[in-house]
Amino acid sequence: MSTDSLESAVFRETNTVFDLNSFDEDKLAIIKLMDQAQTEVNIFSHVLCPKIFDTDIVIRACENFCLKNHRTKINILIKDSRPITRISHRLLGLSHKLSSSIFFKKLNPTVSMREDDFVCFDRSAYFKLPNNEHYAGNCNFADADYTAHLLSFFKDAWERSEPDVEFRSAIL
Repeated sequence: MSTDSLESAVFRETNTVFDLNSFDEDKLAIIKLMDQAQTEVNIFSHVLCPKIFDTDIVIRACENFCLKNHRTKINILIKDSRPITRISHRLLGLSHKLSSSIFFKKLNPTVSMREDDFVCFDRSAYFKLPNNEHYAGNCNFADADYTAHLLSFFKDAWERSEPDVEFRSAIL
């Protein structure tokens, strides 16, 4: 049993799988990972769960990440854009404000679908919701091998997908 805690986890050092059992723990994990990531965050999600990704604390972490330097970027690949544009998701609004740092694409229907949602931080760490409709998830601050596995799917799907006009035309 590991004595490492999520609060004190260090990017690229703490190689522990943390089990997350609430939306609050999910948000804490994303914020801690986002704060320590350096260049790139890749998000694969069905609908960008509002209880995680449309909260003040996560939006602030995303904005702070993008403002670290001119090379930072967040790529967001979404299965269904309608829920995001319909509720005026704050991450979509932030992408309009930081258009050179945050990019949205809608998943190409020819890409085989996954049940999970995940976020890759640089090439080193990940956050994952095994079931995209439930808050129970996990993360690891230093698992380059598993992060590479997730990134392989993400990069292939990203290349095969296109920006969705819904993301650009949403009135926020």
